[in-house]
Amino acid sequence: MLVLDGADEVVESTTIRKSRFVATVAPVSSEDELSALVDRKRDPSANHTCWGAVIGSGPQRIARCSDDGEPAGTAGPPILAALTSREVVDAAIVVVRWFGGVKLGAGGLVRAYGGSATAVLDKASLREARPVTRMRLDVPVHDAGRAERLLYSLGDVHGAVYGAACVTYTVEVGAEHEGSLRDRLMSLTSGGAQVVEVARRLA
Repeated sequence: MLVLDGADEVVESTTIRKSRFVATVAPVSSEDELSALVDRKRDPSANHTCWGAVIGSGPQRIARCSDDGEPAGTAGPPILAALTSREVVDAAIVVVRWFGGVKLGAGGLVRAYGGSATAVLDKASLREARPVTRMRLDVPVHDAGRAERLLYSLGDVHGAVYGAACVTYTVEVGAEHEGSLRDRLMSLTSGGAQVVEVARRLA
């Protein structure tokens, strides 16, 4: 599977028989982020804002699309197909159309929306998805200094909350380092650390 390499949106514009199509591909990791992206791309002067998105993988995978008023199956599905055919996940493509006065027909719409989605994806930088594990760890205060050095050496520390008895860290590590982090942290704290929560995703 592939993901977008970077957090920036990529935009590609084309004109087909007087209709203007502007395609945007961007990373999304939730349905809320997808909705926010579609809302940002809506233009009152445009006729249609069509999209396709793939979020997550495995049993939790979400693949959705919208024709937004175009004939059923002529816009959203070909946009979505551009993502699924390349196994791109955690990404959405939004294609905004300004009608130019010339009807394209069902086949022409499929080619226009599919082609716009493919073109913007061609322009984007993609990389292999890496499985990561997000962990919330409670570490006794007296072990926090040494534990913190270990956590930074193996992953990305996204936050620390200091309490009276323990420090709670939020850490992301490559899935291949999860077992090592657990073992070394337990050894360092003589079993005093606790894994509070674990979640896995592609990054």
